[in-house]
Amino acid sequence: MEKIKVAIIEDHSIFRKRLSELLSFYDEIDLVFAVEDAELCIKYLDKAEELPDVLLMDIELPGLSGIEATFQIKEKHQDIDIIMFTVFEDDERIFESIQVGATGYLLKDEPIEEVVQSIKDVKKGGSPISPSIARKLMSLVSGLRKDPTQKKKEPEVVPFDLTPAEIRILEHVIEGKSNKEIAEDVILSPWTVKTHIKNIYKKMQVNSRAAAVRLALRRNVVK
Repeated sequence: MEKIKVAIIEDHSIFRKRLSELLSFYDEIDLVFAVEDAELCIKYLDKAEELPDVLLMDIELPGLSGIEATFQIKEKHQDIDIIMFTVFEDDERIFESIQVGATGYLLKDEPIEEVVQSIKDVKKGGSPISPSIARKLMSLVSGLRKDPTQKKKEPEVVPFDLTPAEIRILEHVIEGKSNKEIAEDVILSPWTVKTHIKNIYKKMQVNSRAAAVRLALRRNVVK
């Protein structure tokens, strides 16, 4: 039986050690490394001859966050599946994790049997999510439900094909706010805000805030 190569990125030393010990009892799991921060994980991946199949990634890490690390890792290693393994259940972190490429989202209070099953499911193409997170997602989606009897509206054309999140960031840029101020207002990390702004520049074909603001106002991007 081919083993599933797993790595753990977790800054809490006791939890990291305990999780490593529990996974070692499963013959189908091969724990290749367990580190305390995302930077060490990325260094390992850059040098490794054989990559792990699945990463169990904490979100709240010192330095580079789990969400930021997931984005960077998926840019280089698309075949690695990343399961966010965390205590956080808030909407923003869940959606950010999905947006940057996480395959699953598990809470740390899941029994080890469920964690191992989730690792297996990921290898089979699944996307494991803790039941409470799944209910939260379903609740959010149901809040967007529409009356099927209503006539469909013509889709609104958005200049430069900007996403709603990018337009929201651009509004703050026009107000003259810094990345840090924007991050605090929209409850995102400064790194995520910087990534959004980089994408805005690319779509608008500009290379500065001033140019983006001028073009946005001229084309009525922001209402």
